[in-house]
Parts: sequence; C-alpha cells; structure tokens
Amino acid sequence: MMLDNQRTFIIAEAGSNWKCGRYEEDLARSKKLIKVASQAGADAIKFQTFRSDTVYAPNAGSSKYLSDHGINDNINEIFNHLEMPYKLIPELHNYCKKENIEFMSTPFSVEDAKQIDPYVQIHKVASYEINHIRLLEFLASTKKPILISTGASTYTEIDFAVNLVKKNGNNLITLMQCTSKYPCPMDAMNLSVIPKMKSKYSVPIGLSDHSTDPIIAPLMAIGFGATVIEKHFTLDRDLSGPDHSFSLMPNELELMIKSIRKADLAKGKGEKEVLEEENELRQFATRSLQAIKNISKGEVFEEGRNFDVLRPGNRLRGLDAKFLSLVNGKKAIRDIKIGDGILDYES
Repeated sequence: MMLDNQRTFIIAEAGSNWKCGRYEEDLARSKKLIKVASQAGADAIKFQTFRSDTVYAPNAGSSKYLSDHGINDNINEIFNHLEMPYKLIPELHNYCKKENIEFMSTPFSVEDAKQIDPYVQIHKVASYEINHIRLLEFLASTKKPILISTGASTYTEIDFAVNLVKKNGNNLITLMQCTSKYPCPMDAMNLSVIPKMKSKYSVPIGLSDHSTDPIIAPLMAIGFGATVIEKHFTLDRDLSGPDHSFSLMPNELELMIKSIRKADLAKGKGEKEVLEEENELRQFATRSLQAIKNISKGEVFEEGRNFDVLRPGNRLRGLDAKFLSLVNGKKAIRDIKIGDGILDYES
C-alpha cells in the first residue's frame, strides 16, 4: 500500500489500551476499539506486539513517568502484563477486515515482526526502537512501507535508521515527528520541524501525536505538510493502564478525523489558479474600465470624466484595469452606454 499525499492517512492508536484481563476479555475490548476506530473513520487501527523478555533488560526497575501516573510496578512486570498473545493477531486482523479498517501492530523484536508480518500492509517502528538494528533490517526485508517514529532522537540517529532501511533495499519510508512525552504539552510538539525533515530526507512526514487536544496538533501538522496522523484513543480514560490517561475518547477521535478530512479538502491542488467557484464573482467584482456617462463615437476617453476603474457588476465588462494608461486619451470607436465597459479604442 502506498500512502497518498493528498489524503491524510489516519491511524487510531490502540497501543496497550486493549488489555484488561483474561484472553476473552482482551479480545472483546480489542474488538470494541476496532469498531470505534472504524466508525470514527480512521484508515487503520494500531496495536503493539511484544514479549517482555525481548524489550527490557532483567530487573530494569521502575519509570518515573509511570510512577507519576500511579503505576509503581517494575517495568518488566508491566510489559509482562501487557504482552499481546501471538494468537490474538489473526483474530484482530480478521475483525478489522470485517469492520473495513486496516490492521497494524508495532513490533518490538524480530520475532514479533515475523508474527505480525503476514497480517499487515504497513509496518511501524516505535521511537525507542529507532536504533534496533535487527528489527530495522527485518522490516526492510519485507519490502512493505515503514513508518518510523522519531521521538527523543537526533538527525544522526534518524540518519542511521533511514540509511539502514535503504541499504537493505527498502525506500518506502515515512518519518513520524514525535515528542516522547505522555501527555505532550503543546509547547513541546515542535511541529515546525516537519517541513525541515521533509526537505532533508525527501520522504513523507507524519505526526505521532501524544497531546490530549484532538484538533490543534493534527491540523497544524497537516498545514506543515504531514500526510500521516497517529493518535492514541481509548474507550474510557479512567481505565487501568499506562496509555489511557492521555488518549482521546471516542467522540474526540471522531471529531479529530472529521476535522482532518476537512483539512484535506482545504489543501487543494497546490497551484494558484482561478477556481470554478470563483468565476462568477471574479467577473462581477474585479475592476475594469467602465463608462460613467454616455460616450459617443469619436469622443476622447478621459479618466474620471467619462470612464473610470470600477467593478462592473452585471454590466458589460470592459478591459482589465491594467489597460488604463493605454485607453486614457484615446478615442471611442463606437457609442458606449453609461455603466458599460470599454472594450476597444482608436489606435
């Protein structure tokens, strides 16, 4: 699948918000999330697929960010709890097909990627995986489009990922501007880097948005040239889990998507031209050379006395105002009624 620069590709990010309990409960919540994303108009819904023992080192400790959100468990325990069973992947893929929305899932290891590859058309690399050499090599080998998030990274690190993917024969790269803060305050979004990244890498640029506002960042990003928007959503912000608190509610997700679709329409072709919608008023209101009294054949045109630069309205439209100096002082070659335009003159 190729991404369309005219139509923003919208990813509703379920993240770990599908996790709630037993397998049957997880599947039921996942299906609810898929249905909500589809009904809201998203192009894709994205989950995360990982195994705890292939993400963090043993006894990695606890995160201050999670502690600030009331989650004090060891990060290994948290990831162990949020692991997605591989057998869930085909079930989610099939339900996405039923709901007419594209299934995506971010892998965190080569084995994760191998498990999801048969079920996705587009791969996603999380910000903290931007230097994960083996994962990038494998994803490149699939020859599928790859979205690479760039949160908390430098150009040097982005260069490494882009060059590695290209070296492995894959040029279908989209970079995602991202700030790795959850939630992300508006003054840390850094959206003006989007056109700079687009120019530097000559690839499409998107936004992985961790702010809580459904409108401002996505629409500004589109204005800066982003063609992919990714945003977390949940069924309820008060649910237990690390991602719910900064995720959009279903009605906010729908509002965001409707706003993005309107923004897509507003982008236009990118060429400055007179649009069909402008033609009637252009003829009616753009100034031209119009008679301000009856002018007889042979009479000399004098600006301000018998003609002037006016909007013609529904009267016969005269020559464009830019011809004023050519007409002024010349003679009329036919009678002209007051209000009508001057179309020619004695040369």
